[in-house]
Amino acid sequence: MTFVNGYTFTKVKTSHGPDMYVSRYGKLVKIVPFSPQVKFSEKYTSDLIRQIESME
Repeated sequence: MTFVNGYTFTKVKTSHGPDMYVSRYGKLVKIVPFSPQVKFSEKYTSDLIRQIESME
């Protein structure tokens, strides 16, 4: 799923459970553990983008 500013969110099944890979313009910027209880929504992704950009 691609969002503003080139962010792409991809759910990935790993050996320790599902993760969310966040990349920007093709470069991996963050790996977030993904829980089934988390609702993948516009608010969730915008909060995550804001968190990533505040750390830059």
